[in-house]
This record gives sequence, C-alpha cells and structure tokens, in this order.
Amino acid sequence: MKLLNNKYLISLLLCLIVLLSVNGQEILSDGQLEVKRIIISGNRFLDKSAILETFATKESPGAVSKFLYNVFGDKFGSKAEFFSQEIFESDIERLKLSYADNGFFDANIQYSISGDKRKNSIDISITIEENRQAYIDSVEYRGFTFDNPKMQEEIFTKRVIKKGIPYQKSKVNEEANRVLGILMNYGYPFATLSFENSSATRTASSNTFLIIYAYETKEQCKFGEINLEVVPPREDITDKIVLRQLEYKEGDLISRKKIIASERNLNRLGIFESARIEIVDNKTVEKKDSLVTNVFVKPGNKHELTPELIISDEDNAFNLGLGTSYTNRNFLGDARIFSTRLRFSTQSIHTWNFERLFGKTGFKDQSILVKAEFQFQVAQPHIFMQSLNGFWTFSLGTDKKNFYIISIVRNKIGLVNQFATYTTGFFEWILERSNVNWLEDTVKSGLSEARLKQEEKPQFNSIISVTLQRDKTNDIFSPTEGFFHAISAEESGLLQRVLKNIQTSLPYTQFYKFTILGKWYKDLSRTKFNILAIKLKAGYQDKYGESKRDPNVNIPLNRRFFAGGSGSVRAWKTRELAAMPVNEIVLGGNIILEGNTELRINHMRGFGKLWFLDLQNLWAVYFIDYGSVWRSLQEFKPSDIAIAGGFGIRYDTFIGPVRLDYGFRIYDPGDVNSRKWFYEKKFFKDILNNGVLNFGIGHAF
Repeated sequence: MKLLNNKYLISLLLCLIVLLSVNGQEILSDGQLEVKRIIISGNRFLDKSAILETFATKESPGAVSKFLYNVFGDKFGSKAEFFSQEIFESDIERLKLSYADNGFFDANIQYSISGDKRKNSIDISITIEENRQAYIDSVEYRGFTFDNPKMQEEIFTKRVIKKGIPYQKSKVNEEANRVLGILMNYGYPFATLSFENSSATRTASSNTFLIIYAYETKEQCKFGEINLEVVPPREDITDKIVLRQLEYKEGDLISRKKIIASERNLNRLGIFESARIEIVDNKTVEKKDSLVTNVFVKPGNKHELTPELIISDEDNAFNLGLGTSYTNRNFLGDARIFSTRLRFSTQSIHTWNFERLFGKTGFKDQSILVKAEFQFQVAQPHIFMQSLNGFWTFSLGTDKKNFYIISIVRNKIGLVNQFATYTTGFFEWILERSNVNWLEDTVKSGLSEARLKQEEKPQFNSIISVTLQRDKTNDIFSPTEGFFHAISAEESGLLQRVLKNIQTSLPYTQFYKFTILGKWYKDLSRTKFNILAIKLKAGYQDKYGESKRDPNVNIPLNRRFFAGGSGSVRAWKTRELAAMPVNEIVLGGNIILEGNTELRINHMRGFGKLWFLDLQNLWAVYFIDYGSVWRSLQEFKPSDIAIAGGFGIRYDTFIGPVRLDYGFRIYDPGDVNSRKWFYEKKFFKDILNNGVLNFGIGHAF
C-alpha cells in the first residue's frame, strides 16, 4: 500500500511538472514576460497604428535599442516592455469602447497569448470581428426657434451628421458643439446644451440612431457699451486705433465669432503685445438686452532696435547672415509701423573654396555667393476699408551670384486684403532699376561677349503683380493636413508705354508672367506618424509688344526662372538645372515645371532621448523630385524633365525643423555620356559620388 501511495504521489508530481512546463508562461508574475509582438487581424475601420496608440501595453523595441538603453539609460534607446494582465485587459476594454464609439456595437474582440518559455517573451494576437456599423436615422434640434433665416441656413447646410451616415460619437459631439457655436454667434452667448433632455437612442433591430439635441438658449442679447483699457496707458494709443479693429458695434447681436475675429485683428496689428475681449454678464439698466464688453490691450515697445541672425532658404539654398533692424510702432500715429533694416548674408557656405577665398581672388571667387540689402518700410493699416492694409518699401541691394553681381534699386507699393479666413489677396506695384556686372571668370562659362553685353544693359521696369492664395494647412512649420494654393500674375511695361513722354532713357521690357503653386499634406496614419507631402509648381513668362520684336531686349535676369537646390530638384545644386546648353543655364529660363513628393516618417517615436536630443523629434524623409527650366515654349519637351530621388532627416525645433537631404539623379536628360537613367551608371562612381547634400531650415515645402 505504501508503494502504491508513493507511485500515486510520483504520478501527481510528474503531472504537475508537465503542467508547469506547458503553462509556465501563464503562472509567471506580471513584469516577467516581455511583449515581443502584438498581432492584430480582422480590423478594417481602425488601423493597427491607431489601435496601438491607445494601448498602454507596448511592443518591446529591438535588441539594439534595448542595449543602448541599458548602457546609457533614458538618454538613448528605449526600455523593454513587459506584460501586465490587468493593464492589457484595460486596453481591450478601451478598444471595445472605441469600436462602440464608432458605431460597432456588435464587434467581437478576442485575444490569445503565446509565449517562449526560454526567453520569457510573449506574442499577443488580437482578432477583431467588426460586424455591421450603426447609422444615423434622424436628427432633431430643440430649445430654440428658426426665426433667423441665416442661422437656419448655417445650421442645416453645414451639418456634421445627418440621416444615412455612420454613427460616430465624436461626430455627434462635434455637431452639438457646432450648433452651440452658431447660437453663440446669433445673440445667445450663454447658450448651453441640456444633457438631461438630449439623447442618442439606438434601435437594436435596425441598428440606427435617433439623435436629439436640446439647448437652453436663454434670452437673445446685443452688444452694449464698449469699455477700453490700455495697460500701461500710452498717449499715442487712441480709442480710434482700437475700436476700428472691432468686427462689431453697439446694437449688433452678440457673436463669439466677431469677438474672436476682433481679438485677432488687434493682435495682428503689430503694435500690441496682447489683446483680449471679455463679455460682462451684467445687462445695462438702460438696455435690458445689451451686454457690456471690456477690451484690454497691452502696447508693445514703441521703439525697438534688434540684432538679427538670418537663416533662410531663399533661392533654394541655405543662407546664413547677420543684420540689424529698427522698428517704430505707431509711427506718426494711426497704428502705422516704420521699420528699417540692414542685412548681410552668404549662401551655400559649404561649397566655398576657402583656398581661393584667402588667395588672389578673394570674395570675387565664383564659389562665394553673398548678398547685402538696406531697406525701409512703412506699413499702413486700413486703406479705404478695414480689411485692406498697405505698405511702402524702398530698398537698395546687391547680390553676387556664380558669374555676376546684380544691383537692384526697388520701390514697392503694396496692398493686402483678407478676403476670407483662409484667403488672402496681394497687389504690388514695383519700380525697379536693375544692373548686371559680369565677373572675370564669366568668359570661362562659354557665353559670347555680345550676349554678356546684352545682359549687362541696365533696365528700369514698372511691374504690376497680383497674387491670390488660399492656405488651409494646420501648422505653419510642419503641416500634416490641408493644402496651400497660390496663383500670381505679373505685367511689366504697360505704365511706361502709357507715360512715354516722361520715360527715362533707361530701357525697359514689356513682359507678362504667370505662376501657380500647390502644396498638399495628408496624415496617412491618423497619428502624425507617416505624412505624405506633395508640391507642384508651374510658371510661364514671355515678352510682348515692341519688346517681343526686339531681340536685344530681355526679361530682367532677376525675374527669370531657375531650378535646382534644396527646395527644388535636390540632385542638382541651386540654379544648375535647365534644359538648355550648359553655358546658358546661368541665365535662367522663361518656363518652369517642378514637382516634389515626400514621405515623412517618425521612425524614432518612443526611442527616448540621446543626451539633449529628443529622438521623437527626429524624422526620416524619402523623396522624389522632378522638373526643369526651358527658354521658350517651343523648346519644351517632356523628355527634358529631370528626376531625382533621395532621403533625408528632419529635427523639429521651436523655429521649425532643421533639414538635411541627400539627392541623387534618377534621370538626367543632360548627361554628356547619354547615360540618362540611373541603371545605366555605376552606383558608387556615378550615382552616389555625384549626389548633392542640401542643408536648410524648415521643410523643403
């Protein structure tokens, strides 16, 4: 019997060992199982990145990242991620709730966990059966009347939800806030949504929703007395300056939209550090339906002298320089701003030939590009109407390019009008005297002496320019959604033809110019992880009238099109790409076509820090560029369009991303050996060795 008992105990022990070996991963306590992979299948509505973004349970980083973290701590790399049953179950509940919030009330979510007992790691598999999505059947608005036709039209023509669209809780809430905002813009500043009387009722059999929005509007109010407070007080800041920036007047229906627009007008004026408007919830005795508004403004310094560090991508190249500026805010009153500045900058310093710089050639060396400019400007708000602003600018400048120095005296009068929230128009009248002096090395470029003299003739042109642009991007420095469209037209010579009797002896050119530009941005991941950016640019110009018939008169050199560089086709240096003889590329062209496509990916998300660098601010960019410049429409050929590819990195800073790109030639229509495509060339000797490194501030577009 004792032997049997021993055998029985031994059998129990063997069974227990087997069970432990099979389920060893299950009985390990939280924090001991490293999450190797999270596999998601069956999901169509929510992609994997969007799901994992909401999870507290994370996939462990790669071995290299973990090693660096163990060596350097949180300065570099990322720590391993371990499994917690409690946290993971909360993640699953959140996922179920997310599907329900998007109308998938019958979604079935299952998961399984498989482990590697030797490495103490697990794979998590999540299977999602989304099933059908609920739809909106009807929407009702209660608590107010539609006695204002404009308000009624705004509510019903711009609805976020309506019958027949899928149910999404975020859209239902968005619609509630949208209508609430409309009520606040039509005289109901204290309107609220009654949660007790509002409802979203689902009919299970049809899987549809009845949405009821119930509002408490209280009584309709108008703008009453306007109180102005300037802190600290300044004698030159008059009531007129502030009050004409307001989008409302006493007796208008209270409107939150007008208050916000008025604050924006005040802050954009340029003479205030800050401005805000408050509604006082206290009806005046005389006017029971009127509310007082208090306007608070804080003036900026009237006089300001500022040193400048110049960093820009002007001319599709990296520009670095120094300057100083003086600003007088409220110059001679009426919110006028006077400014003057002196600037010196250099271009593409990484291409300088320092041996020649400190040798005989000095700053005349062809590799050294510098620019100097003196300018003063007077900006005047409110010309003829509130939304129309004007400016007058006078400048003297000299700009040294590869083969020549161009000197420009420019007088510019401009008007700017904000037609709508995202749409702006610009009008400019420019009187410009330009003069070109060719450098000694120019003869080496192959240009004939006759052509050099022709280009050297000074010109005095009267140029009228009109531009219309619409900007609906969501960020100034790093847009991830939206678009930017612009179209501009220029004309030169018309005024001088009309005023022939007072025309100076300097020659001028009659020409016209059209340019269109489009930029589009799309977040492919919904989490700002993978951004698609596209740019298209086209331009055409030509002479007309007497200038068309005169071969000795040319469009000014500074008004022509150039291609290549950090914001253009990045496998060519700035101003070095054109479909024309090599010796004439320096002269630019009259037709331009450019396109860029970028994929901006945040590969380093979750990698922590490397000393003072936040690796989450580091982006990788992969791009395709194409384009060229032609002398005339007759010479345009699609086969002359150059194609470049490349990659780069961006690091986000408070002034925008710092950019480094490497571009190589995929298709080079001007290859001297007729090996135009990259696969016809040697990879290291021809492709990589002839690539171009571009540095800049801000995105390429």
